[in-house]
Amino acid sequence: MLRVGFDIDDTLAGFSVGYINRFKKWPKHDWAITRNVNNILIKERDFWLELPVLRVPNFTPRLYCSARVNNKRWTKKYLKDNKFPDAPLYQIPGYKLSKYPVLKGRVDVYVEDSLKNFIDLNTKGIPCLLIDSPNNKDWGPIGRIYSLDYDEIEQAYYLFVEEILPHFNEII
Repeated sequence: MLRVGFDIDDTLAGFSVGYINRFKKWPKHDWAITRNVNNILIKERDFWLELPVLRVPNFTPRLYCSARVNNKRWTKKYLKDNKFPDAPLYQIPGYKLSKYPVLKGRVDVYVEDSLKNFIDLNTKGIPCLLIDSPNNKDWGPIGRIYSLDYDEIEQAYYLFVEEILPHFNEII
């Protein structure tokens, strides 16, 4: 079985939906989101615990990895309260940091919604699949999945690793 890792926000949990509900709009610039997360949401336990569930995998992943700056206990509680399969949680403190150092050697494939992280991991040699999301529509079908079903992930992984990953830097 593949060692699969999952991002949390907008892969499993509806961060974007929660953010819009909290601030009533989505900002035009990423720095505004970062500012609000670092100065306001970092202290709001209920925000992180009440995010809607977007998807639940039908298997136990190797790990979860998130670039959240909030209290890690809140993320663990969210996963447990929403009955996600039990797996280790790695939390990177900041959205600008690469997940590569945490994931290297721990996963065979990682599932992510962020196009930036998708490109970063694939260019560094960690196969990453892109879960379909409104925030990554600029990317075509290459490496895209539509659910967290193990069979879909496995099929997409093998196709991606054999056909795309060796040429990834030429594609981007």
